[in-house]
Amino acid sequence: MKFGFMNYDSRFSRALNRLTELVLLNFVFILTCIPVFTIGAAITALYSITLKMARNEEGYIIQGFFKDFKNNFKQATAFWLIELILFFQLRVLFVAAAVNGGRMIQIYTVITWTLGILYSLYFLFVFPLTATFQNTFFKIARNGFVMIVSHFPWVLASYLIMALPLAVSFGISTRILKFSMLFWILIGFALLTFLSSYCLNRIFIRYMEKKETDW
Repeated sequence: MKFGFMNYDSRFSRALNRLTELVLLNFVFILTCIPVFTIGAAITALYSITLKMARNEEGYIIQGFFKDFKNNFKQATAFWLIELILFFQLRVLFVAAAVNGGRMIQIYTVITWTLGILYSLYFLFVFPLTATFQNTFFKIARNGFVMIVSHFPWVLASYLIMALPLAVSFGISTRILKFSMLFWILIGFALLTFLSSYCLNRIFIRYMEKKETDW
């Protein structure tokens, strides 16, 4: 009884096991992101596992990740390439404003930041949506807009869980980035995705009983 916290079914053991799974999941995620063009599929596979983990429905973590990576590769990659194109256009827009100078750069800065936040909000929702529901590319793209508007508080909460730590780590100073790199490499991406999955499940659970043609 003295060492009951070390029992397999104890809260401590379950928490330690969950952390171990997240570390392994984070490693596999980073590994599959290396080719760059596979990042969309990697994010989708990561969400597919963490959404199930948040519902205590996960099976084999690593095998499940690669299965979902393969099954959602085409749709997730299409969304990822569209996202890259949109952010590239924003970069071109900002550079053009910087060349013109004057008040234009202030106006374009506001525009690019606003659009950048909206783009990232949308795509950080579309990838877990792709991971959860089987549907055509255009229906997922449309349903993403509808569900974001319909469940904006939970979508925003999920977005902030992911976006704020990323912004602090990568957007303020190189000193902060150096200190935070160990967190991201060790467990960061998987942990934050796991936490945001609790918010997303509050949305998705409402649609899981419906037929694909109903939503």
